[in-house]
Amino acid sequence: MKKFLAGMLCAGLVFSMTACSSQPSSSQASGAGSASGDTETYQVSFICPNTSLSYWSDVREGLEQGAEEFGVELDFVGPSKIDTQQQIQMMEAAIANQADGIIVAALDGNAFAPVIDRAVDEGIPVICLDADSPDSKRSSFIGTENTEAGRMLGQSLVEAMNGQAKVGIITGALDSENVNQRVDGIEEAVAEEDGIEILTVESANTDLGQATQKAQAMMQAYPEMNAMLGTTSNDMIGAAQAIAEQGRTGEILLIGFDDLDQTLEMIRNGEIYGTIAQRPVNGGYLSVKYMVDLLNGESIPERVDTGCVLVTKDNVDTYKDEA
Repeated sequence: MKKFLAGMLCAGLVFSMTACSSQPSSSQASGAGSASGDTETYQVSFICPNTSLSYWSDVREGLEQGAEEFGVELDFVGPSKIDTQQQIQMMEAAIANQADGIIVAALDGNAFAPVIDRAVDEGIPVICLDADSPDSKRSSFIGTENTEAGRMLGQSLVEAMNGQAKVGIITGALDSENVNQRVDGIEEAVAEEDGIEILTVESANTDLGQATQKAQAMMQAYPEMNAMLGTTSNDMIGAAQAIAEQGRTGEILLIGFDDLDQTLEMIRNGEIYGTIAQRPVNGGYLSVKYMVDLLNGESIPERVDTGCVLVTKDNVDTYKDEA
C-alpha cells in the first residue's frame, strides 16, 4: 500500500509539472506580435493623397503584403481626391492616436514639413512614400526618383520622334513637388535637342476631365503640336480621348505616366505610344519593411529608388514579369 501511494504521488507531480509547462508564456497569451509571436505589433498609418486613384490601390497592395509579413496593424486613410489640408488633418489624427509610425505621400513637401516634424518630435518616425518632404525630419524617402523618371520620359520622346517635336505637357497639381520634378527631368532631357520645342505646360490636377479639356485647348492653341507628354496617370488617357474626338488618332504621339489598365489597353491599340511605369506595389511593401526596421532600432537608407520602366507595345504584356 505504501508503494502504491508513493507511485500515485509521483504520477501526480509529473502531471502537474507537464500541465504547467504547456501553459503559454505571457507574450504568447497576449496574442500580440509578429508571426513568430515574440515581438510587439506595431500600429502604422499610411496617409494617402487620393484613395480613388487606382495607383494608390497598387500601393495599398504592397503595404498590406508588408503588414502581413512583418506583423503590422495598418491604417490606410486619405481623401477621395487630392486635398493637402485634409491629408494633413488625417496625419494629425494619427499623431493624436499615438501611431507607432507614419508613412505619408507628401505631395506638397513644404506644407507637410511642420506636421512631419511634430510627429518626429513626439517620438513617431515618418517615412515619405512616393512624394518627399526633403526638408523635414522624415527618416527616409521610398519611391521613384522623379527627376530621373522625367528624364526617361523626355529621352523616350527624343528617340520616338527622332529629335524633332513640338510638345505640349500635361501635368498634375502645380504645388506637387514630385510632378514638378518630372517636368524638370523632361526639360533636362530635351535641353540639348535643337529640334525639340516645349510649347506649353498645363496642369490638369490628375483629373481625367481636366486632362481632356487641357488637351483640347492645347490642340486649338498650337496646331503645329505633334507630341504630348503626361506626368500623372490620367493625363494621356484624357489626351487620347480628346484626339480621338477630333479624328486625329495617330497624328500626335503620346507618352504618359503610370500603368493604369486603360493606359495599357490604349498602348495595345496604338492610341498611346508608351508610358513610364512605376513600381507602386514594391514601394508600399518596402515602406512597411523599413518602418519596422526603424521601429526595431535599426538604421535604414535615406533614399530608396523603386525604379521605373518605359512600357510600349513591344513589352506591354511582359514588363511586369521582367520587373
